[in-house]
Formats: sequence, C-alpha cells, structure tokens
Amino acid sequence: MVRWSTLVESASFDQLGALDASVISDHANLLAERRLRPRDLYRRWEEQQWSAETVRLERDHETFHTRLPRTLKRQLEATISTFIVGEYTGLDLLAPVQLGAPDEEDLIFLATQVADEARHARLMFRVGHEVLGYDADPRVMLRQAWARAEQEHRDLAILEGEIMRASIANPSDYEKWLRCVTLFHLVTEGVLAVSGQRSIVRALGKTDLLPGIRSAFAAMCRDESRHISFGLHALRTGIHEGHADAIYDVLEQAMPLALVLTDRLQPTSAFLAADSHEARAATQTGIDSFLRAMRWIGADPAFSRHVVDSARMVAPERFEVRHVREHTGRFAPQTEGNPS
Repeated sequence: MVRWSTLVESASFDQLGALDASVISDHANLLAERRLRPRDLYRRWEEQQWSAETVRLERDHETFHTRLPRTLKRQLEATISTFIVGEYTGLDLLAPVQLGAPDEEDLIFLATQVADEARHARLMFRVGHEVLGYDADPRVMLRQAWARAEQEHRDLAILEGEIMRASIANPSDYEKWLRCVTLFHLVTEGVLAVSGQRSIVRALGKTDLLPGIRSAFAAMCRDESRHISFGLHALRTGIHEGHADAIYDVLEQAMPLALVLTDRLQPTSAFLAADSHEARAATQTGIDSFLRAMRWIGADPAFSRHVVDSARMVAPERFEVRHVREHTGRFAPQTEGNPS
C-alpha cells in the first residue's frame, strides 16, 4: 500500500487530478496531525510548485456549457464565484499577517503563502473568464462574482476588514496578529476554503468532466493544507502562551457564519448528517473541520460546542428538525475525540 505522503505530497499536478477525492480531502487533516513547524512547511512549498498559466481549460469550457447537468453547473458556478472573490481577497489581505509575523520563520513561510494566493487568484480569474464566461477584466469579474455572495459572506468581509485594519494600526501587537490568523487561517481557509475545494473535487471525482478544474482544485487543496497547518501551529502557540480569549472572540463572531455557509455546500445538511462514521468521513463537513482544528490547537471543548450551537442560531430555519438528532451525540463531547 502506498503511503499518503507519496500519493499527495509528492504527486505532480497531473497526478493530483487523478487521485481519489477522499485521498485529497484527507490531506489537510493528515498534514495537520504531524504538527509541522513553519520551516518544514516551507520545504514542502519548494517541492510542490505548479503553474496557473499552464492549466488546460479548453475542454472544461466546452463541457461546462454543453454537457454538464444543470444542477451541477449551478452549484459549481456558485462555488467558483466565491473562490474568485476569496482568493483575490486572500492575496489582498495577507499583508497585515506578514507585517505582524512574530518571528523570521513565520515571515518566510507567509511569503510562500502570498505566492500561493497570487497563483490561486490568477487561476480563478482564468476559470471565471475561460470557463464561466465572466468578463476578462478582473475588476469587473470581481463585481460579477461578488453579486452572487450571500449575506454571511458579506458579514464576514466586514469583520475581516475590521480585524485586519486593527492589526495594521499596531503590527507589533501579538494578540491582534493572532486575531488575523484566526480569521484568515482557521475560519476562511481551515473551514470555508477547504470545504469548497473538497466539494468541487468530490463532485467531479467520479467523472472525467472538467479535468482542468478538478486538477487545479486538487492542487489548491494541497496548497491550502500547508496554510492551515501554519495557522494551527500559530494558534496552538498562542493558546499555550495565554491568548485564548483573543482567539475565541474572533471564532465566536466569525465561525457560526462560516459553518452555515459550508453547510450549503453539502448534499445534505451537515448539521443533520448521517450518524455513521463512514458517512461523516465522506462528507468532510465544515463542522468536522472546525472541531478537529479546535482539538489540535488545544481549545476548550465546551467553547467548541458553544460555537456549533451558535451556528444553529444564525439560521434556525435550516435546522427545523434538529430535535430528531437531539440525542444522537452529533454535538456530544465524544465528537471532539473523533469528529470524523
């Protein structure tokens, strides 16, 4: 049996596109479990390069407009639109995270993330124009994609701006830097982005449709795994050094919104997912990602449960039948030990 590190860590761009969706989806979890330091993540970045300019999208364009089932087409367009905005926003807002980096190794790794975000933004602009048919001008395309944003995305964008501006005003404030990392690496990347990427890889995993998009999102998943691992390392250190309250404050505001958004990416409600281990592992919900991350950074389990319950309050109409699962253990303490 081939080790996971050989399957994903050392795969070429083309090989990534051929891997099973579950292998790609699991990569962020497996990398996070290794608790790598920024220097180790930097080395992986050097070995895992790919080009946004050489991704072939001609076949994807034809398939998207002539062969794709209407439901899948609508779902993909909505998800890709969020990435057009999200990847550009990630590139635009990484500056304060770099500016406040507490040590040299953090700064060096974050520079690699800037390069990744630039590559992802360029790829999304290509997909938006060459596959979806959006305007070729990035400024116009961003407006087109933003018009599809849901209210929770807009609320998160406002919070993101507030947190980033506060850090820019005082870049030496370690707690303000941790707040940036919490929102950027745990909420946006660790839950929102990775859930969207997994949903696309899963949706295309059983077919030969859209090979360019599938390979590109698989490569983005691998890049995102490094970013998430860096964020978990930084937040684990922050909690160990006594700054949990600053981290929790951001999570309490932002994570319920993110969990509601990721729930919409699932074929069935993530909050009411089947109880079997296999079904939850296949779905890889935002809640699963969040609970894992909280366990890995050493967060208070009671606080983690509080955040999940808060998500149910953000959009209660989505969980009208939650009493059916009230005693299944979906949100019980044992979930922390094995949220998958």
